[in-house]
This record gives sequence, structure tokens and C-alpha cells, in this order.
Amino acid sequence: MAELVLNNIKKSFGDIEVIKGVDLKVSHGEFMVFVGPSGCGKSTMLRMISGLESVTEGSIHIDGADVTHEAPSKRQLAMVFQSYALFPHMTVEQNIGFGLKLAKLPKKEIEEKVAEVARVLKITDLLPRTPRQLSGGQRQRVAIGRSIIRHPKIFLFDEPLSNLDAALRVQMRLEILRLHTRLKTTMVYVTHDQVEAMTLADRIVVFNHGKIEQSGPPIELYNHPANIFVAGFIGAPAMNLIATTLSTDKQGTYIDLDGLRLPFNLKANAVDKMSVTFGIRSEHLEVCTNDSPDFQAQVEIIEDLGSESLLYLQTNFSTEPLTVRVSPENDYRTGQKIGIQVDKSKMHIFDTETGRNMS
Repeated sequence: MAELVLNNIKKSFGDIEVIKGVDLKVSHGEFMVFVGPSGCGKSTMLRMISGLESVTEGSIHIDGADVTHEAPSKRQLAMVFQSYALFPHMTVEQNIGFGLKLAKLPKKEIEEKVAEVARVLKITDLLPRTPRQLSGGQRQRVAIGRSIIRHPKIFLFDEPLSNLDAALRVQMRLEILRLHTRLKTTMVYVTHDQVEAMTLADRIVVFNHGKIEQSGPPIELYNHPANIFVAGFIGAPAMNLIATTLSTDKQGTYIDLDGLRLPFNLKANAVDKMSVTFGIRSEHLEVCTNDSPDFQAQVEIIEDLGSESLLYLQTNFSTEPLTVRVSPENDYRTGQKIGIQVDKSKMHIFDTETGRNMS
């Protein structure tokens, strides 16, 4: 295990600044996931940690030692790439043991270590094969095995599952979680898939335009997003976000959605007629079976997902469809008028100008 500390990391390519001063600490044995849209800087950050990319400004420390200008081979890290990066002319056994061979370990010791890694990853029967004889998931296991065998201080994963089909991605996520539980090694994992981030991470770091928007445990980011960007990025489907106006009177602070008055107790200061964005998760809207719903809506699209269904609703107060998560057993029809109840304890209000969560 190892501790990783990033101090005011900046990276520029010419006049373009892609990382804009990142401070972060990854604790011993922690599984940290960098997540964000394409081009947000997460992979560049990982490459700087590995030493494959130089740092323009700032410092990187591993277990207290400054490795900012150390060669990748001196950092005692292992990186698993999106493209597997296996030697096509070598067998699985040779691929996994290649690093130890370069280190001039005895042949018998290499064979023993390769056998142990293959047993852990359940690829013993694949050792005589070459990469072209393997499936995508098997190749990724070999790439992980090549990293495990070196006993690195930190594992770095750069979107390792993006080339796999949906079912195999789920299986490999479980394999990586089992690996982390067994090895208890510090891991830093990059993905653009927020579902991967939610299921794998001890802590998520959300990147956007080269800076950190928020970091914390997955459920904290889901329930308490710091700003509009995190609210819209974390969660599938994304949080419903509706542009509106915040008003204040003698009874308090509230928003009005086509006659529906929703009161808010805000932590941040608010002014009358302030432009805000109202946020609510799809599971915090419920189809109302009584005669007093909060508002009426019309079903535009029904997305059946097997274990659940998503209703996309047209309303009088939003130009974008409102998403509601419902049981698949319910029999809704396109064009149907339904009543919706809002869970008042789960509402969010964001300052439209700054993006920050005010609630």
C-alpha cells in the first residue's frame, strides 16, 4: 500500500492549460476513481502520476517521496491501459512474466509467481495461448496479471473496460473489486462511465475542464452534489434540472412550478426573483394514485429496462422532459395524463449563475 499526494498540479500544452491546479490525497489502500466527460483532464492526470507525462507545475509524492521528475520505472507503479498493450508474439505466460524477466529474476521464481497470478485471476488454462487466441475480457485479465506480478505500490487503471461489451464490463468490475479486496493496494482508476465510478470507488473525484468539481464517497456525491455539473453527471438517469426563479415573501423562500409552491430552507443567501435551477432525482418523483397530486404531466416516452421503467413526462413548467423511475409492472401508455407527487425532503436548488448547490 502507498499514499499518493498531488500538490497544485498544473499541465499545459503550449498556451492551453488542461490541468488547472489540482490538490488531492489518495490514502493507503484507497480505491480512488477519476470520472468526468471526455477532455476533462482525468487521463492526463493519470499519465502525470505514472510519469508518462511531464508536470508543468506542482509536485507528486508517493509515501512522502517526491517523484515529480522520476522516470516511470522508478515510481513502483503499475498501469493497466485501455488497449491491453500485450506483446502479440508472446504467450500469456511470457506476457505476465516479462517484467520479472527484465529484472533478471531466476526462471524458477518467475514461473512460480506467474502461476500464482494466473490462479488468482483464473487464467491458468490460458497460459500457453497468445493474445490473438483470447477474448477481450481474457486479454484484460492478462494485462492486470502483468501488473499484479510486480507488487506495485499503486495500481493505475486508464479506462480498462471501455472496449468490452456491457455484460463483460459488469463481470470485470467484480473481478477488479475482488482484486482490491484481496491485495488491499492503493488504486487510481479513470473512467468516463459514472456507473463504473459509483460501483467501484471508495471515493470519486469529478473532473471538469481540468479542475476538481467535487470529491467524496459515491453516495455523498449522489445525494449531495456540490453544483449543477455534479448533479447532472452523477446518476443514471441524470438528475432532473429545471430553470426557474426563487422568490421570498413573509412565509419564506420558495419556487413556483406552474402553481406548485415548493418551499426551501436554504443554507446560502438568496434574493427575491433570483434565477435558480431546481433539481430532483427520478426516484424522488412518484406517480400519485390519489386525487391531490402536486402537478399533472403527460407521458411522452416509456423506457422499459426490465427491472424498472423510466417515464419521460411533458410538463407545463419545463421545456425538457421530466424523468420518473417506476416499477415495470405498472401499465402506463404514451399520451396518458398522470399525477406526480414530489418528495419535498429530496429537493435541490442551484444558483444558476455560479452553479453551486444552495440547499
